[in-house]
Amino acid sequence: MSPKKKKSRTKPPPVPDLVDSGSPPLEEVIVFSDSHISKFTGLFHKKAFNTGVKMINARLKANPNALLLHLGDITDSGTYEDFIFSKKLLDKSFPNNSNFYTIPGNHDMRNIGDTLWKDFYGERQFLIDTSKDGGNMIILGIDSSEPDENIGRIGDRGIEAILELQSYPDDLVKVLCFHHHLLPIPNTGRERSMILDAGDVMQIVWDAGIDVIITAHRHYPNAFSLSNGTRRCLLVNSGTFSSFKTRGKAGHTFVDLILKEEDVNVKFFGIEEYSKFQTPVIETQTMRKGEIQTEATGVIPGESLLSKICQFSDTHFTSGGDFLAEVYDTGIRLMIQEQPNVLVHCGDLTNDAFPEDFAVAKMKLRELRSYNIPYVIVPGPRDLQPFGRELWVQQVGPLDPIYEDPSLRILGINTGSEQSGHVGRSRMKMIQHEFEAFGSYKFFLVLMHHSALPIPRARFKRAVTDAGDVIDFVTHRKVPLVLSGLDHYATTMQIEDTIFVNAGTFSSKKIRSKRLNTYNVISIYESGILKIEEVEIHSTNRHLLGTYRVPIAS
Repeated sequence: MSPKKKKSRTKPPPVPDLVDSGSPPLEEVIVFSDSHISKFTGLFHKKAFNTGVKMINARLKANPNALLLHLGDITDSGTYEDFIFSKKLLDKSFPNNSNFYTIPGNHDMRNIGDTLWKDFYGERQFLIDTSKDGGNMIILGIDSSEPDENIGRIGDRGIEAILELQSYPDDLVKVLCFHHHLLPIPNTGRERSMILDAGDVMQIVWDAGIDVIITAHRHYPNAFSLSNGTRRCLLVNSGTFSSFKTRGKAGHTFVDLILKEEDVNVKFFGIEEYSKFQTPVIETQTMRKGEIQTEATGVIPGESLLSKICQFSDTHFTSGGDFLAEVYDTGIRLMIQEQPNVLVHCGDLTNDAFPEDFAVAKMKLRELRSYNIPYVIVPGPRDLQPFGRELWVQQVGPLDPIYEDPSLRILGINTGSEQSGHVGRSRMKMIQHEFEAFGSYKFFLVLMHHSALPIPRARFKRAVTDAGDVIDFVTHRKVPLVLSGLDHYATTMQIEDTIFVNAGTFSSKKIRSKRLNTYNVISIYESGILKIEEVEIHSTNRHLLGTYRVPIAS
């Protein structure tokens, strides 16, 4: 009998330091999530868990004061047996660690797991103030889970807890944690199960002065730099620590966040050797007095305009019902007075896509052409069903229109007739082709009806189903501007170097904003400054939505 071969043991990958020895004091937060611990479901990857624990403990040994956060889905099914097993395993893995904090995820709340959480892991919320011990961070972890639901919600109480961070000094770095994702995550398939009130939460993030948001849930590590024009925020998604449900070559991961002086460094650690995050680039943002510094975004006095765009949406043309004819006529006159280079309409031109609706649209577009100002229109879901696809092409124009003048190149995208839109791989290739062909010498922008971002005062249900991939696609290519017209509410945000702008409703009775019917004015300056204003049609009052700087073709 031949002797048994010894099993070779794979050594865990080394855990490199983010700072040199002898550096000034630092604060460190180690984040892991979605461990999905269970003896019974078959989704718990025990090998990844054990390897990851060794890697985390190596960091904790190097810095015993580091905080350790688990952001939900500790268990896979929320059963009593899962809670017992997970608690024993975590206690054994991180013994006597008083700096270990947890919040629940959607899997923990399955099978009435919400009745068990407190017995095993305590409160569903935590607040850590390191300034009491000479640190510079305030960390809030809140519960975004809904019992027996995959979707999440922050809710009124969660929003109140976030807004309480306003009472802390702005020179503290404010970190917000919850399980569900706040913005769509790339490489995770169809967008689903985000927090339903994401648009409202995104608004109060700026009010509360949040500097870093850390979420989990979608099992893919990701980081985006966000801005509302006056301050920035770093959004981090942690990936999965030990579930068999991984995404591509991401593998299993955890996150290390280090605050050193005025820098926040975020690094993703890949647990397996195949993980694309074995040697990741460190994400770094510079913080000062509660703000992440960016280039000045003021308009230089006397600076020339490259172009001016009037953006409107959701006219809802029909012979009665939702369409406000007088408001429409007034709004058109106001936009013409702006002397724009081009008008862009972001969809839902008609109310129901019936022939009589398109008859009104045909008449109104004939009037619009008489002003000799070019316009570009993309369809929304109201324009395409039941008869709209044929009528649109006959009476309005292409479903994917293209506009060009000496300064601008606009690519219109038809995101489909469903309430949840879709860009798709073929149209993303179209965006890539157009941008590579024209983006180096013209200001390039994408126009579509559905948004890739959550909209305030609306449940996050109708964004494009491939929103995460769309955001990743346009931001990696530095497409400067994406315009949309979803859910009748004007809002804007910059992700990396791309600005997303949504329009309110121009002439529909279905109002979501206290500003009633509005349009947006986008002024593009030669230096790359973009000034975005919302104009009330009934009062002509103007509201600054944001001022941004983007890379611009020379």
